[in-house]
Amino acid sequence: MPKSDTGASSRSKTEAEPREIFTDGTEKQSFSANRAAKPRTDQKLIGACAAAVDDLKATRVLVESLTNENDALRTRLETEKQTTGLLTELNETRKTETDALRETVAAKNEAIVAKDAVIASQDKLIEALKKKKSSPWKRLGDVLIGAALFAVLK
Repeated sequence: MPKSDTGASSRSKTEAEPREIFTDGTEKQSFSANRAAKPRTDQKLIGACAAAVDDLKATRVLVESLTNENDALRTRLETEKQTTGLLTELNETRKTETDALRETVAAKNEAIVAKDAVIASQDKLIEALKKKKSSPWKRLGDVLIGAALFAVLK
């Protein structure tokens, strides 16, 4: 144990504790020894407090920057959610548009097939009518037969 100025050993005591006095009248820890040890302890305590204050300041700065970063991340998350919603809606719209285009192409193809069928039937009718076309002598004969029948019936 460290010795005081008077040669007595010293123990660390809190200031609230009463000082013990030996029977021979000397204090266990003299006032001057307590004063001599206190500046070193006070300087260590002040240094520790200053370090704690510096750490607290740095912590507050970090907490503030982390809070700002969290706010920015929340904003980004909301933006990403909105973007995802819009992209999903766009994707659904594109799918609907693609389906509509497929139906339109199928309907167009059906119309072309129907038109081709009508053209083919008209071509067949034209060929049939060409085959039925009578010669001018046959027509003249039909007219003369018709005139003779008319004259007979009258």
